[in-house]
Amino acid sequence: MAIAALLPLTPAHAAYGSPIPVSMAVYGGSTGTQLLARVDGTMQFDDANMKYQYNLELCRVSSFVAPHVKVSVNGVYKYSLFWNGGSSTALCPSFYTATALAAEVDNGSTVVNVTLTLVGSDFNNNVYRERTRTATYDNPFN
Repeated sequence: MAIAALLPLTPAHAAYGSPIPVSMAVYGGSTGTQLLARVDGTMQFDDANMKYQYNLELCRVSSFVAPHVKVSVNGVYKYSLFWNGGSSTALCPSFYTATALAAEVDNGSTVVNVTLTLVGSDFNNNVYRERTRTATYDNPFN
C-alpha cells in the first residue's frame, strides 16, 4: 500500500466518442448532375471537449480546380484541407484519385461543433463557378 502512495499520479486522458460519418458531394456542369468532388470518412470528438479528429478521403472526380475542404470550429474558419493526388480507392475508383486526410486537432478551447465545407468547381459555358456543400458536426459531449 505504501508503494502505491509513492507513485506519481498519471493525468487522465480524454477518450474519443463514436465516429460520426462524413459524406458530401458537389455537382456541377450544364445540368448540375456532373460529380465534381466528394469527401467521405469520419469525425470524432473527445470527451474533454478540447480536441477532435478526422479521417477523411477527398476524391477529385471532375472538379476544374483541385477540390478542398474548409474547416471551421465553432463558426470560425480555421484552415483548409487540399486534394493533392493520391490513389484510386473503393470510394474513388478508376482514374479518379483520392487524398487521405487524417489528423488529431487540439483546439485549445471548447469545441462545440466543426463545420466542413467541400469546395469543387466547374467551367461550364466559359464561366468558372465554385460549388459547395456544407455540413456541421456537433460535439456530443457538450
